[in-house]
Amino acid sequence: MNTPKYHPKTRIVLTYAIQHEWNVHDLLREYQKLVQRAIDEIWDNTFWKEKNVKHRKATRLIPYFPKSNEFKRKLRNKLLDGWHFAKHYVDSAMKTAYSILKSRRQNYMRGKRRKKKHVVKRKFVRV
Repeated sequence: MNTPKYHPKTRIVLTYAIQHEWNVHDLLREYQKLVQRAIDEIWDNTFWKEKNVKHRKATRLIPYFPKSNEFKRKLRNKLLDGWHFAKHYVDSAMKTAYSILKSRRQNYMRGKRRKKKHVVKRKFVRV
């Protein structure tokens, strides 16, 4: 049997669906709320700066999200308050919130989104 040869820097990501009888509905619901709380907190501390846009000959408000270690530490402690599951889910929710807001910022810069806070609609968990 021939095995495929990959470049040394190639990464392969595999996902699996595993049958189980665990009740994860509470975790999914709480994680969704946790990500939304993180987005709300980051959004409330976002500062907007006017910047000239080359292709439009106008100024636009550009969002800058807080990234300092002090802010992230305070956010983590705030999100941990009342969280009954493992702490790594809080770290994961923070990464997810920053990722969502970064994507929204890029779409906003391209004119595909408005200056509006994101609302988490789907239940998911990033592990």
